[in-house]
Amino acid sequence: MNQRGQTLHDERSEHVVLAGDVGGTFVRLVLARNGTLLGVPQELARERFTDLADACGDFLDRHAAGLRVDGVSFGAAGRLQQGQIALTNGNWLIDPQALADALGLRPGRVHLLNDFAALAWALPTLQADELIAAPGSAAELAGRGRPVGPTDGNRVVVGPGTGLGVAAMIRSTGSWHPLATEGGHVTFAPETPFESAAAQLAAARFGHVSWERLLSGPGLALLRDAALIEAGMAPDTIDSAMVIDTIGRADAASIKAARSFIDLLGAFAGDLALLYEASGGVVIAGGIMPRLARVLPLEGLRTRFEAKGRYRAWLAGVPLDLMASPWAALRGAAAAYIGSAPHDQKSPTA
Repeated sequence: MNQRGQTLHDERSEHVVLAGDVGGTFVRLVLARNGTLLGVPQELARERFTDLADACGDFLDRHAAGLRVDGVSFGAAGRLQQGQIALTNGNWLIDPQALADALGLRPGRVHLLNDFAALAWALPTLQADELIAAPGSAAELAGRGRPVGPTDGNRVVVGPGTGLGVAAMIRSTGSWHPLATEGGHVTFAPETPFESAAAQLAAARFGHVSWERLLSGPGLALLRDAALIEAGMAPDTIDSAMVIDTIGRADAASIKAARSFIDLLGAFAGDLALLYEASGGVVIAGGIMPRLARVLPLEGLRTRFEAKGRYRAWLAGVPLDLMASPWAALRGAAAAYIGSAPHDQKSPTA
């Protein structure tokens, strides 16, 4: 057995875990002890490595000197199937047994979960300075900057990016229980003439129109195409980054698309709050909304979030926040390793 393997599976008294957030472009890694991150996470270009074991080995050689690592826990951008995750936007297949063998870990010391399940695990750990209240919320109007709803209620995280991720954290019998979902693929429900036109465009291109077809990077570009068609112009199918860039140049189609995107995300977040009885709040993750917030007001988020008829009053007290923590998924992965008990120890209660 190699020296690294001996170090990794010796005594587990310190409960040090290698936590990771594995995406199509970057692999983010950090050591954690009992759910607390140790040091500054490292962001590695995925293309530099042949597989995840290669990236982990490189990180451990440089950052784990003198530490006994109990196991590894990774949130990855793909669906967990038969214990494995194939990256949705990458060519890696993450297999727990192969990873354990490569790193010299005992069986059961590799914990894999969907990236949004990792974010769900992080929700109970988020502090006030890691959340930005959506404009117009009860918390903001009260000048508190944080929610007025129950802190122990169910919570949901939703994030538009390459796709649309959704996960929930359910509170039951004094413990938190994560629920990974495919909520982004439920059928889209338009409420305005423009949203109906965008849905028709999406249907022509894809058949089934899910929320992800509109609430994602490609969805933002599709909304701009719909705005161009409405204005009597031909769609030019630019990507989401260019849509956001052209907002600053007062491009009318891009501005309309972005405002519709913000409204739709608010509407979908309100649906999620109702579906999961998320009195503890809905948190919006991902990189698109922070970029939009720099160029457009976000009032539409809260307006459409609360516009649910007879449940408007209840939703007015439900927190709606943007996640400001760049490393939440890593902390969630570290918490999941302890809370899920994927190895030979009992799961602690929250």
